[in-house]
Parts: sequence; C-alpha cells; structure tokens
Amino acid sequence: MTAPSKKNGDALVDALRTGGTAKKASPPPPAQTESAQLAYVLAVGCLLRICILVMFGNFVHDYLPGRVELSTPVTSFKRLSEGLHLSAHNISPYNGGVFHQSPLLLLAFKGLYYLPEAFSDAVYIAMDVLIALGLAKLAGARVARAAQQVGVPGETRFVCRPSVVAALYLFNPLVVATSLAKSTIVFSHAAIIGALYFGLQGLVNWAVVCTAIATHLSIYPVMLIAPISLMTHSRSIAATVLKFTALVLILHTLFVAIYGVEYFTATVDFTIRVSDLQPNVGLFWYFFIEIFDEFRAFFIVVFQLTALAFAVPVAYRFRFEPLFAGILLVGIMSALKSYPAWGDLALFLGLLPIYEDLLKYTQYVFLSANLLMFG
Repeated sequence: MTAPSKKNGDALVDALRTGGTAKKASPPPPAQTESAQLAYVLAVGCLLRICILVMFGNFVHDYLPGRVELSTPVTSFKRLSEGLHLSAHNISPYNGGVFHQSPLLLLAFKGLYYLPEAFSDAVYIAMDVLIALGLAKLAGARVARAAQQVGVPGETRFVCRPSVVAALYLFNPLVVATSLAKSTIVFSHAAIIGALYFGLQGLVNWAVVCTAIATHLSIYPVMLIAPISLMTHSRSIAATVLKFTALVLILHTLFVAIYGVEYFTATVDFTIRVSDLQPNVGLFWYFFIEIFDEFRAFFIVVFQLTALAFAVPVAYRFRFEPLFAGILLVGIMSALKSYPAWGDLALFLGLLPIYEDLLKYTQYVFLSANLLMFG
C-alpha cells in the first residue's frame, strides 16, 4: 500500500477516527455464524499444516529450517536445539557463540527436547492458530468500537469479518513456510498480538506484560509501548511506560544473574551490534560487509536509531487510533530490524486487513500490490 497523498491525508485520519465508511457494504453476519466460520477456518488451517508435514515431512524438516529467508541467527530452531542440548548437559547455552535466543524459549521447549519432533510441530501449529485467533479478536474489537462512533450520514461502514482476517493470515504462504521451518519469531508475534488486543480492550497490565515479553524476545517491539500507552485512555502514560521498563529490566537482570554476562552479550548485544553477517532479507548484513571497521560503530547507531525513531512520531500522528499506529510500527519493524525474515512481513500483512476500509484512500493499488509481492 502506498502512502496517501496530501490531499487525502486529512481524510485518512478522519476515516480512522470514524471507523471508515463506504456506500455499499453488507451487514455483518450473525455472531453465531461468524463463530462457526472462524472455527472452520482455524480447523482447515491446522489440517493444511498437518497434511504438509505428513506428505512432505523430510523436505520440511531438512530443507526449510536452513533457508535464510525463514530463519535467522536469532530465530533458528536448529540453534535453539543446540542451546537445549548444551543446557541438558549442564553447559551454559550462551558459551560458544551459537545460541542467541531468550532463556524463556529454553524453558518452553525443555520438556519437548526429549519428545519426538511431532510434538514441537504441534506447538508451532498451535501458535499459528493462536495468532490467527488473536487477529480475529482484534478485527472484531475494532468493528465493535467503530460501530459506537458517528460516521458519515447515509453511508454504512465496511464490515471486517474476523474469519476473513484469520483466513488471510493462516493461508498466507509466508506464514505457512515460517511455521513449518519452526522459526521462533512466532512466539514474539504472539506476544505482539496479545499486547495489541489487551491494549485495545483496556487491560493495560496484560498489554504491558505482553509487550515486555515481545521486547525480551526480539528487542524491536519496544516501539509498541508508545501506542500501547495511548490505549490507557485516562490512565497515566508515564505509569504504563514505567511498568514496562521495570518488567523488561527484571527479566534481563534475572537471566544475567542465572547465566552471567554471556547471556546479555549473546542476545541483546548480539542483535544490536549485528555480530553475525549471515545473509538475510534485510539491509544490515549487506551494508556492514561493505564498510570499514572504523565506521562500523557509527553506522550501527544510525541504523538502530532509524528503526526506533519512528515510534513516537507515528504514535502521535495517529494518537486517536493507536491500534493503527501499532500496525504501522509492526510494518516498520519488519523492514528495519537487524535480522528480519519473511515471517515479520507475514505478520504485518496479517494485520493490514483489519483496516481494509482504508484501501480506497490509496493510489496505484495494483502497482503497489505487485511490487510488494515481487519484493
């Protein structure tokens, strides 16, 4: 989608505040019918993944996890398995420079390490279903809130059906490939969806917890605390930020006490400094293999600040619709993080249908869609 022109800029903001309108739109289906359709979509999504694993299991397990488009040094399931192996033998998983993921993932997969691979496959299928369900809940909550707002007289609103949003996510080839490759980025995505949903529902404490977990897993979701704070309505934004900061510090301090400084060096410092220049779908690796070492520190600061600098301006511009600001920041993260993968783009594409009513404000939709698919 391209950015709206200056002529339509104010109209876009007005549409966000009123929930978007259109002259022709069918009324929303009954809640019971929509729930049945959502359950059907989730079931078919599970069945699709199971069929692929049964029919092409060797290809999936041997080929997909090694693809740099799907797995990165900070999301690779092979590296997680190596960390589990070291941990099982009472060796710090952060010694040796192989494992760069959160200890929370070690705890989550500790029991699965001794079980057949089918159990870990089932966990990833369940995570996809959970994220799709969260997206459907977000779409439903957005429609419910928009219905309470005043629109343009004589026009009816677009109805963003939750089952359609869930289907567009579950059957996205990028999502399917990421799940089958068992990239651990899906756990960060689940936390991001939880943060946006709880924030939209006004459950600030749960939103802060999910944002802190997502930040602990992947650093860049720290940007989401800006729109999450705006969802507090009459509550103190400063208190929300303080809770988030305290929780993130507690997590890192706890794991530094358990694993030593090697934990922080192998996770946060590794991501910020872009220590592994393995090729991926991002820009960092290609740029940093070209520059001289004496300029490396300067450009690391520039690149990382470029990604983080969007948080406050975007949240302020769309302060009346913080959910939309959060979705934009998810898209910015997918493009500007140091170790991106197709799964990051897939989450952004899964969130966009929630605001399908804004499609009419874009220009050159066909060209933009083709460029996005080609990229």
